[in-house]
Amino acid sequence: MNWALCLSSLVLLVSATPAAATDYLTSVESEVFQTPGTPREIAARARICMSQVLTAGTVNGDVIISSDLDDGIIVARSALKYGSLPEWEIRSRFTFEAREGRFRITQTNLERFNDMAGGWGPIGKWPGSQWKGAENAFQLAALNVALCVTSKRQEW
Repeated sequence: MNWALCLSSLVLLVSATPAAATDYLTSVESEVFQTPGTPREIAARARICMSQVLTAGTVNGDVIISSDLDDGIIVARSALKYGSLPEWEIRSRFTFEAREGRFRITQTNLERFNDMAGGWGPIGKWPGSQWKGAENAFQLAALNVALCVTSKRQEW
């Protein structure tokens, strides 16, 4: 048995408890992206992109929770993984808001899962919690949707 690995896992579990956090990662907001179109046109493209890029994270779960294309708003689920040893699963509520010629993405209800750390819970911001990795993963998911929305479709 590798005692060093066991000890490092125990240290990770003890230091990863929610009680140890003084602050939590609660939301991640993207920059404002520019793209041609009305709120409805941009949101229609975003709905397709979000369905292609995001994962609901639940069996038979819908990615899109609700949408109001006329107001340029779409709310979806997003689940992804990051890191290794441990590999973390994270999820968020993904809100897309479009205005004339621009849009932004805000992610809220941020949670992280790891069976060694007690299941789903908040993402604490303390040394060793790897919260920056979660923040980067959320930002990358938003960027992937944004790149899809702003890309020019090839005629075929």
